[in-house]
Amino acid sequence: MELNTIVQKKISCEHCLHKEHKTGEKTYSHAVLQGAIMHPDKKQVIPVMPEAIQNTDGSKKQDCETNAAKRFIDRLKATHPRQKFLICGDGLMSHQPLIEKVLDNNMHYIFVCKPGDHQYLFEWLNDFPELPCLEIKDTKGRTHQYRWKNKVPLHGQEDAVEVNYFEYKIINEKGKETSTNSWVTDVKINKKNIIKMAKAGRCRWKIENECFNTLKNQGYCIEHNYGHGKHYLNYNLYLITLLAFYFHQIFELTDKVYQGCRKKFGSKRHLWEKLRGAIYFFIFSSWETLLTYLLEEQEDIKIGFKSS
Repeated sequence: MELNTIVQKKISCEHCLHKEHKTGEKTYSHAVLQGAIMHPDKKQVIPVMPEAIQNTDGSKKQDCETNAAKRFIDRLKATHPRQKFLICGDGLMSHQPLIEKVLDNNMHYIFVCKPGDHQYLFEWLNDFPELPCLEIKDTKGRTHQYRWKNKVPLHGQEDAVEVNYFEYKIINEKGKETSTNSWVTDVKINKKNIIKMAKAGRCRWKIENECFNTLKNQGYCIEHNYGHGKHYLNYNLYLITLLAFYFHQIFELTDKVYQGCRKKFGSKRHLWEKLRGAIYFFIFSSWETLLTYLLEEQEDIKIGFKSS
């Protein structure tokens, strides 16, 4: 996830990723690999400690998302040694080095697998006249089609890791495919778990929709240009913002007063405006008192001015 982009000609930052342009300018960017705990049936996501994608001191080789993912998995395991994880990731992760890293840490995975990235795997699947299949028609006339195949070679090399492939398609009443998704996993697929596995695979989009989109567009201003700082200013400010988001997600799951404020004010951005307005005029003894004040405030009375 890109935090900010700064165009500079002479000033550089040793920790930043950079791209050289034909004009001679360099574009510097701060990026992190962000993970979150999520559930298919829950809107909220709980972010975990991110891994910075940055050049190490003295290194001329650019860091990348794959290397950051390896460090992220090692740190996640070290931080939560007894927790069992199923790691979901995009197509950049569905390659043998990262799959082996996940398995070495005693975790499971569901990674996006696209034909353009795994030509051998899809050619291997096409050699079968048919794959195990489950089809369900909903009340709108759409067909939900699930197909799978266990023990598929990831690529054509001798040391190829075996994966379990599955896909999910939505076909409308006219027979047109409106959505297609495909993944690889180490979990054995069968008719009993295929629907649950497809839900888990699609759940990965929550980190884009419920996490990154919220941080960008709902008042957290995550793309604000904070500057490089001398060392880690930009990254530390990102962590502080992420920590606030973390608490707000916990409140959405557990705090009835906060849930009431969210329902009353609609968007998070509106709620933040009301909070800022309240603490501008008054001192509140606690977070609960502040939220209770907002929740009980009359719609026809402006904040901070209550008639006697």
